[in-house]
Amino acid sequence: MARDLVEGMTFATPAAIAVDTDLVAGFAAVLGGSDDFLLPVLFRVSTVLAQTAIRSGTVPHDGLVHTAESMRIRREPRLGDRLSGLLTVETITHRAGATCLQVRSDIVAEGESAPIAVATSTLAFRTPTGP
Repeated sequence: MARDLVEGMTFATPAAIAVDTDLVAGFAAVLGGSDDFLLPVLFRVSTVLAQTAIRSGTVPHDGLVHTAESMRIRREPRLGDRLSGLLTVETITHRAGATCLQVRSDIVAEGESAPIAVATSTLAFRTPTGP
């Protein structure tokens, strides 16, 4: 891996994600929901954060398993919101050849200081061995 994985490291969305009718309609089409249900948009931010961590070379792109997630929502996203996220590695555990990460994703709407949602996830992957 390109960078050492350490507790406290962070990954941010490279750009804000606009909550617009196209994004909402895309989720509605896939999930069979309505165009006025915007909660799935939060997963778009979470996915971008995971991609950012993988592209950094710190987290492997192959064999990564998402084992658990909990999300607390202060308010639902709204049309017109511009969302960004910050993923923080909270704990790293090595056991039986696997690395487990507990990460926190703070999802913030532009212009607000408090996150609109906070997700805590556990990720696992095989611990890399030497070169």
